[in-house]
Amino acid sequence: MAPGTSLIHAVWLTPDDIARISASGASVQHNPNSNLKLGSGLMPMRALLDAGVNVSLGTDGCGSLESTDMLRVVANTALLHKLRGDDYRHWIGAEEALEAATVGGARALGMEDQLGRIATGMRADLVLYRLDAPAFTPLNNPLRQLVFGENGGGIHSVWVEGEQVVADGQITTLNQRAISQRIDQAMQRLRPFIATAEGMTETLRPAYERIWSRCQELPLAPGTIPARFNE
Repeated sequence: MAPGTSLIHAVWLTPDDIARISASGASVQHNPNSNLKLGSGLMPMRALLDAGVNVSLGTDGCGSLESTDMLRVVANTALLHKLRGDDYRHWIGAEEALEAATVGGARALGMEDQLGRIATGMRADLVLYRLDAPAFTPLNNPLRQLVFGENGGGIHSVWVEGEQVVADGQITTLNQRAISQRIDQAMQRLRPFIATAEGMTETLRPAYERIWSRCQELPLAPGTIPARFNE
């Protein structure tokens, strides 16, 4: 591990693991939505932050999660970690979740001097939201309303490195309708292959279930922070 290393998921950790990650300068990428769908467990984000570990956020891949909506990831990050303990002072809130999605991601890439903040000399990657969108009406706390209320429907404009790519809620750099049609056509061609692949997975299910059963019987390393909460 080194400052340029990103550890993806990092769900089942011990205090020693966290200390080693912190000492190495590596980052951890939290993928809460993917972990929820797959039942992988909940990463100990507060323990990592308290140890000085940089935490970024991710969506994982489309093979393990149908949505790559980062706002949903940020919202769930600010919600899920309230399951850990009763002390509200240790919970992850909207501000820390949004910081992980922006500044944390920039640090993980080694680009904190270029990305993640609005400041002189930074790349002009900007998103403007309509203040008359439902999530911001009435306007009270923009940060909390962005994290917990916005779903992308309020986006007005987007700039990437100073180039406007969305105007008045519409993508300006490509023909979205034409691309969607091409995707639908490709899917029609792929359906027979997908059906065959799904049939093959059923033949493998017994083997995977045996592997899963053996893994369930293995003891966790001493001190492992619980990532799932059993009744």
